[in-house]
Amino acid sequence: MAISKKYIIINESDIHPHINDGQPGDDNFLCRSIYGLLGLHCVEIGEALLDTLKPSLPRSFEEVTADEAYNGSRYFGDIRDSVSEWELAPDIDYTVAMDTSPLTSGPPEGSKVTKVFTEEVKGHIRSFMYKFAKEIIENEYSKKLRYVKNVSELEASTWEIQKHEAREWLTYAGASGSLTPFLDYVATEREFDKTVLANKILEKAEAYQDKLSTILVESQKLLKKFETATNVSELNILYEDYFGIMMPTDQAIALGRADDGINEDGTINPNKKGLRMAWFASGSDSRVASGSGETPTEWLPDVINPYLGNKLNF
Repeated sequence: MAISKKYIIINESDIHPHINDGQPGDDNFLCRSIYGLLGLHCVEIGEALLDTLKPSLPRSFEEVTADEAYNGSRYFGDIRDSVSEWELAPDIDYTVAMDTSPLTSGPPEGSKVTKVFTEEVKGHIRSFMYKFAKEIIENEYSKKLRYVKNVSELEASTWEIQKHEAREWLTYAGASGSLTPFLDYVATEREFDKTVLANKILEKAEAYQDKLSTILVESQKLLKKFETATNVSELNILYEDYFGIMMPTDQAIALGRADDGINEDGTINPNKKGLRMAWFASGSDSRVASGSGETPTEWLPDVINPYLGNKLNF
C-alpha cells in the first residue's frame, strides 16, 4: 500500500522540531524539508503525521501538489526552456550509506538527459513561486500586525468588550438597562472619569483600525503583483525587488541590472559578466538616481543595492 504524502509551505519555526527525514524508515512519519527560503520551508510530510500535527501547528500553511513541489523546488526561478541533467540508470539503487568496496570507475552508471520545460512544468514552477511568495508576504505582515497590537493576547481579547461598553455608556449614559461592568471596573481601578475613559477607548480603537486597514491594503496590493505575474521571469523581478533574491544572471543582464562583461573588442570578460552594477557620478560615492539631474559617468559595482541580499523591501 502506497504511503500518502503531502507537500506544504510552512514557517520554519513551526515545523523544525518535527523534521526527521523519515527516520527510522517509516514514511508515515516522514517530515523532510525540500526547499527553504526566508524562514519558510516546503516540506514533504506523511499525511498521517500531518493530520496528527495539525491541531498543534500555531498558524496556517499553504499546500502544494507533488508536481509543484518537485518542479518548483528543483527549478525555482529558472527561465530556460530546457536543462541537461544527469540521470541514474533505473536499475541502480544508489542508497547505500557507505560503500566499502575498492574505488573503481567512480559514480554509478547513468546518462545525461534533456529536461524540457513544457508549459505544464513552467506552470508548476510559477505556481510554486507564487504560493511561496504568498506565505512570505503573509508571514511578514503577521509580524507587522503583532507590532501594531503591541499588547498581550489577553488584553487584545477584551477590545470588543471595551468598545461595546464605551459606546453603550456614551450613547445611553447609564440609562436603565445599560450595563458596563468592565468599564466600571477599569474606571474605578484607574481612577478615570468614565466618559473620558470611554472616549479614550474609542479613539485608540479607531487608530488601531486605521493601522490595520493600512496593513491589509498594503499586503493585498503586494500579493496581487505576484498573483498576476504570468511567468517565471516576471516573478523573478518581483522576488528581487521585494525579497532581495537575485534573478538569474542572463535575465539581470538583459534588463540592464548587471554587467554584460562585453569588452570594446567584443570579447567577454568573465570577471565582469554578471556583476550587479549602477551608474555613479564622477568622483561621487553615491549612485545617480533616475531623473536626479546628475550625469552618470561610471558604471561600477553597486555594493549598496537595496534590492539584493535576501532582505525584504516592503
